[in-house]
Amino acid sequence: MNIVCLKWGDKFSHEHVNRLYRMVCKNFKHDFKFICHTENGNNIDDNIIIQPLPDYGLEKWWPKLTLFEHPADVPNIFFDLDVVIQNDITHFKDYFIKDKLCMIKAYWKPYQLVEFDTNLNSSIMIWYGDNTNIWKEFESNMEYYMLKYKGIDGYLDHNQSDKLFYLPKGEVYSRLYGIGENNYWRAGTDIKPKYFYEPNYNVCIFNGWKRTDEWTGEYELDDEGYNGFEHYWN
Repeated sequence: MNIVCLKWGDKFSHEHVNRLYRMVCKNFKHDFKFICHTENGNNIDDNIIIQPLPDYGLEKWWPKLTLFEHPADVPNIFFDLDVVIQNDITHFKDYFIKDKLCMIKAYWKPYQLVEFDTNLNSSIMIWYGDNTNIWKEFESNMEYYMLKYKGIDGYLDHNQSDKLFYLPKGEVYSRLYGIGENNYWRAGTDIKPKYFYEPNYNVCIFNGWKRTDEWTGEYELDDEGYNGFEHYWN
C-alpha cells in the first residue's frame, strides 16, 4: 500500500508534507509506504520516500496527472497537501476497483453546473492497476486541455468518466464550500462565505486554499482556516 502526495513549487512547504505524514500515521492502521513526488525534498521527514517529479514543464495542479504515467502494481491512495485527516481512514484501503480511479464527489454542489465546471474533486484519489490512458490522452494534447479546463478535475470528469467512481457520502467535506446538499455555500452568490466543520467526517479538504477571489482579489481561504484544527496533526 502506498500513501502518496505531491509537492511542486512553493505554494506548499516540507511542513505540509510532514504534517500530512503525521496525520496518516495517526489514522491509517495498516502497513504503508509514504511517498512524496516532488522536485525539492529538502527537510522532508526521513521516513518519507522521495520520488522525483518527471520534468514535463507542468505547473500548479497539472503534475498530478503524471501519477498515472505507469501502471500501479500496488494500491495507491493520494492526498492533496491541504487536506486534514480527522478520523480513521484505514477502510480507504477497501475503496479499490482495478483499473479504475476513485475520487471525491462534491455533494456540496447540488446546483446546476456551468460549462466545464465539475462536481468532482481530486484532493483524494485511490487507484490500482492500469490507468495510464489518463496520462496518455492528456500528454497527447497538453496545451489544449490546460486551456480548456481550470484543473485536472474537469479533465478527468469530461474526458475520463468511464474510469471514475466515487467515495460515498459521509467521508469528505469542504472547509470552504460545504458538507452536503443541505449545507453549502456557492461561490459568486451574495451569501457571505463561512468555514464549515463536521468532526464526524473523516477528511476535510481545503479546496480554494490560497486561491484569489476574482471579485475581491483576496484569498478565499488562507491559513486562518486551519485555526482549531492543529490537534489533528500535533
